[in-house]
Amino acid sequence: MRTRKLTITGLLIAVSVLLPQLFHIFGGSALGRIFLPMHIGIFLIGFIVGGWQGMLAGFITPIISFAITGMPAIPIVFFMMFELAAYGAVAGFLHFGSKVSQPNWLVYPKLIIAMIAGRLVGGLAMFVGVWLFKLPINPVDTVIASFIAGLPGIVLQIVLVPALYLLLKRGGFTFESQTAKT
Repeated sequence: MRTRKLTITGLLIAVSVLLPQLFHIFGGSALGRIFLPMHIGIFLIGFIVGGWQGMLAGFITPIISFAITGMPAIPIVFFMMFELAAYGAVAGFLHFGSKVSQPNWLVYPKLIIAMIAGRLVGGLAMFVGVWLFKLPINPVDTVIASFIAGLPGIVLQIVLVPALYLLLKRGGFTFESQTAKT
């Protein structure tokens, strides 16, 4: 992995760990569940650096956050590892999958597809975890409740992630020009 990719990935992992803490300082842990701030950096890693880096960052960021802050709590941290890994991977592979230059507006449908894929993977991880470890939670109710609680965060991601991506792209922080043949 190139030094620049590693640096950008590391910085966005740090943002993904620190941003939820800011939300928790100002509104308690409920704001984290509502606005889903950890997801923002992972989507950006996928769009800026690529799918493999996004997948790895999505997988390890909840672990790092738990080790440093104790959040997300067990068992949620395990489900989030798979959900965020899917977010980063799908965003990156969709975005870097084409060898031709693409219009900027395509970041929106790619983001929405990545959001859906991540939620599906997270829900599947929860079903498997509940079954495997015989957890005393109803996975269907939990997935539905987390989706409803996270609707403001989903809206925030749809607005913020493309805007930040385009801003970083203008600043030369993306790696598209290395993969796209114009």
